[in-house]
Amino acid sequence: MHDVSTLIYVLGTFFEAVATFLAVTHTSHKEDTDDIIKNLKAERDNFKQDYLLERKRRLEIESKYEELKKKLENTV
Repeated sequence: MHDVSTLIYVLGTFFEAVATFLAVTHTSHKEDTDDIIKNLKAERDNFKQDYLLERKRRLEIESKYEELKKKLENTV
């Protein structure tokens, strides 16, 4: 009977150690994931800002092009 209770105690301790290990690695992985998400959001915001600046420039150039095109049509 003593051997069975010792075996149960050892197995319980082993499972507890495995569960603790998995909990610790899961927490670390979550922190890494949070950092990755934070970096991706910052990169997304930078791309959005760059896109909006390029769009503004493109619209300005298109409007200047249309003005010059109209002037050219009027001179011909």
